[in-house]
Amino acid sequence: MTLRGKTVWLALGSNVGDRAAQLRKALESLREIADSGMRVSKIYETEPVGPGPQENYLNLCVRLSTVLNPRQLLEFCKETETRIGRIPRGRWAPREIDIDILAFEGQTLREADLVLPHPGIGERQFVLVPLAEIDPDAVLPGFRDSVTRLLYNARATQGDFDIREYRLLPGGSTASFPDHLRYVAIEGVIGAGKTTLVRLLGERLGGQTLFEEFENNPFLADFYKDRHRFAFQTQIFFLLSRFRQIQDYFQQQDLFRPQVVSDYMFAKDKIFATQNLDENEMSLYLRLSGLMERQLPKPDYVVYLQADTKTLLSRIKQRDRDYERNIDEDYIESLNQAYNDYFHYYDASPLLIVNTNHLDFVRKTDDLNLLIEQILKAPEGVTYWSPGAQH
Repeated sequence: MTLRGKTVWLALGSNVGDRAAQLRKALESLREIADSGMRVSKIYETEPVGPGPQENYLNLCVRLSTVLNPRQLLEFCKETETRIGRIPRGRWAPREIDIDILAFEGQTLREADLVLPHPGIGERQFVLVPLAEIDPDAVLPGFRDSVTRLLYNARATQGDFDIREYRLLPGGSTASFPDHLRYVAIEGVIGAGKTTLVRLLGERLGGQTLFEEFENNPFLADFYKDRHRFAFQTQIFFLLSRFRQIQDYFQQQDLFRPQVVSDYMFAKDKIFATQNLDENEMSLYLRLSGLMERQLPKPDYVVYLQADTKTLLSRIKQRDRDYERNIDEDYIESLNQAYNDYFHYYDASPLLIVNTNHLDFVRKTDDLNLLIEQILKAPEGVTYWSPGAQH
């Protein structure tokens, strides 16, 4: 008989030492007892509550399901705090890591070292803000009001506390993606420079970088030699690989760099499929891809790096990958046209189309700065940007 896990809500905080690293370690530890995926809020930086001077806290909230009972969960949290390096200093004192059980599904307890729900929830905005993010409509055991209502009441009586999202930027960086862009996809035909741009954006703007694992496809070299014979195997491998990679990546996302910039988007897989599969293969492909696509996040913003076929072939030749040496011009031309058609009608998210024929963001810092400036504007709808031949 399999035990059904109970839903629990926890608050994590740190204001001593490497706050980010200590919160990461705590989350990794909690994943060991979660019998399903965890729901984790953003990271918030808040001023300390209580007497005496202290450094600011990093706070977050977690919802998970576990088969542990309340006492076992408390012991696990205390052991985790000790393992990470918490030094006992008494109440209201600074701490390397703090893991509080806020509520435990359907249970109220009053014991010397464990009170459920946590008695301070309703007055602590640094808890209610991240808690309302992950479970705004939840009514915790022992409360009549939802989490959102508790936060509203706290603000009405206390005023708004200074609680701001925390993000790590690369050293020396003064810019980052706008807050609403959590998932940015850079797209383009083979040779457009999307992987290089993603790497540069990660260095300049922070965030996590997600790169397609195309070199792991065992059929790719054979496909470029005989596209008709190896098309289906190559396409299905890419489909499954892209699905797994995106799914795994977002489940383990780094909360301290919550924005993701990727050198591909799952939906573009269909572009290659339409170019390479016959009617029967395409029918099976569409069934599989449709089931998978519904389970994955969609980009908040897409940048399509456009170039003419001559430019693309020149870049492919310049990077000189073994398996790309047999690519013929007709295939790139056909693929280029398919990409242009696809993004001509694309409306699933804001889109920036960049003509890169005269743009060298790899060797020219000014070109890179101009491109980043365009990307950070992130307007709604479709935007076209075509730098002139002077580049």
